[in-house]
Amino acid sequence: MEKQHPTKTKQNKKGVFNNMTKKRNSIARLLLCAILTATMLLSMALPVMAEGGDDAGGLSTPKPYSEGTDAEHPAKAVFTKIFKMPINTTTPAATFTFTITKVSVNDKSDPVSDLPLMPNLGPVTVSFEAGQSQTFIDNGTKYLVDQTGNILAGLVESDWAAGAGKYKYTVKEETGGITLTTDTTDVEGTYYSGAAYDIEIWVEEDANGVLFPMYIVGYFNLTAGTQDEYYLGTPGDKKLDPTPGTTEPGEPGDIGKNYSDIIFTNRYWKTDGPTPPDLDPNKNALEIKKVVTGNNPTLDTLYDFTVTVTTPDAAVEFNTDGTPKTKTYNAYIVKDGDTTLPTTPIIFISGTAKTVSLKHGEKLVFFDLEVGAEVKVFEKVEDSFRVKYNNTFGPNDPVNKEFTMPVGADRPDNWGFPRNPEDKGPHYTKEIAGANISTFTNNVTGVPPTGITIDNLPYVIIIGLAVAGLVGFFVIKFRKNAKENIQ
Repeated sequence: MEKQHPTKTKQNKKGVFNNMTKKRNSIARLLLCAILTATMLLSMALPVMAEGGDDAGGLSTPKPYSEGTDAEHPAKAVFTKIFKMPINTTTPAATFTFTITKVSVNDKSDPVSDLPLMPNLGPVTVSFEAGQSQTFIDNGTKYLVDQTGNILAGLVESDWAAGAGKYKYTVKEETGGITLTTDTTDVEGTYYSGAAYDIEIWVEEDANGVLFPMYIVGYFNLTAGTQDEYYLGTPGDKKLDPTPGTTEPGEPGDIGKNYSDIIFTNRYWKTDGPTPPDLDPNKNALEIKKVVTGNNPTLDTLYDFTVTVTTPDAAVEFNTDGTPKTKTYNAYIVKDGDTTLPTTPIIFISGTAKTVSLKHGEKLVFFDLEVGAEVKVFEKVEDSFRVKYNNTFGPNDPVNKEFTMPVGADRPDNWGFPRNPEDKGPHYTKEIAGANISTFTNNVTGVPPTGITIDNLPYVIIIGLAVAGLVGFFVIKFRKNAKENIQ
């Protein structure tokens, strides 16, 4: 009689249990996959449902949107104002007004009878004080950013007389609002946003049966107006969230995150110099002056300058097709102290370098440059002199800081600003006529009969001392050896 093998029996039972466990794991995996698949399908379906309905009492919840929870906490809507100007420009006083026009309830084709049942909204305003500091500066542009108050503030249930549904309005900005200065010597420019937006307010009942604005969403209205320049390059059919933002300073690209998406951008700029016929060379918007000093200078020598002036971004004007207009500026070469100008100006195109020649006591002057225009100036360097310059404007402190061209192997072919790392740009003109002066001084070294230039004199002295020391050493050594030989 054979003996039983309990060990083998236990192994068979273990195998059965393993098979049952594997089956249970397979079922669990199938259930998990089914749950995940259903979740994915549901998540894909919800946005479609949210986009689909036509009445506020249905499934339509447009996104992005401002959302309320009940009559005590309704949705809110505000408008954002961007007020731009070139850097160094003093902020003018301004009050911008936005009108809100009734359109329809529930998109009726004949909405006239419902218009009296819609609450009156607006107008609302945003104001800036004269001299107000900027919210932030970006690439030579000064930004002031603010929001209106809530356009639905103070409304109660009875204001929604048409009942639950979608209340539609169009928002535009009135032209004007910037208070121009009384200084007739300045030329000022303004640009007002031509943007238009549709605002849809979805009114529903809360748990207590009280009507309240549950959702608010905005859209570009390219029939009633244009797309605001903040959104240039962005398709005009996107949904816009009018919810009040945090109003925290940031960068231009953050404005839509930190403020309401219903944005209107206005710009302001001004020139620095007097206007014709009162063009006083000593009260200009920019002057580049030439001075020659040093050892027997030739005061009639012409020195070449490469000059570039660029319109501030906030002052760029556009053609009807959206392309920027070509901006030109008039400049004149005058002698220091002159009170009249040549008949014919030198024409500069914004952003394009131009070469002019100046001699001792002459200066190139501009009158029609805007405050905050960017300036670049380089002088061609000749072997017989060194160049230094100082500005009354630019990024460096203190004012009138002097920059002197280096000597030696790193002597440049041209010298001026901006120059890295000594004089980093950009250099923007300041407000106040006659305040933007750049003086280039050539110190002519000359070549005396010895052939030694003044600039090299310190090195010659050092070499001379070294040679003298070496000669002295050999003389002493020679005398010592001679003395020893005599002994």
